[in-house]
Amino acid sequence: MSFMTGLMVTEPKQAVELWISGVINRSGAVQYAMLSPALRKQSRSKLEQTHWITGQSSPSVSNFRFPKVEKLSQSKMQYTVKYDLWASYADFGGGEKIIIVEKNLEPFKEYWFISSIITKYNQWEAFTPAETILK
Repeated sequence: MSFMTGLMVTEPKQAVELWISGVINRSGAVQYAMLSPALRKQSRSKLEQTHWITGQSSPSVSNFRFPKVEKLSQSKMQYTVKYDLWASYADFGGGEKIIIVEKNLEPFKEYWFISSIITKYNQWEAFTPAETILK
């Protein structure tokens, strides 16, 4: 658990970027470190079952971009994230996630974490345990 302390981020976009890095590298541990306590509780057993490996080898995700960023409050941001799904043999289109990041306001423990991940369904995509999938 000590690695999670080292991954606490001081800027909201860092939480999203680090979570994305976990998605790209199929690291459930890195993804887990960026989640709110509620999402950690929801995701832990599923991540343990897969030995903390998420995603799939193909198609993979790439070319993440942030077409929309909204400040919802002083301690809450919303990021629209778009990305490509590809494999060496085919293009599988793209995906979109709406990620809400909140600031932990406990004294001496101020850091940002992901409190919600809403993903538009794509039949080719592998999803992480913390995501809510919209069909």
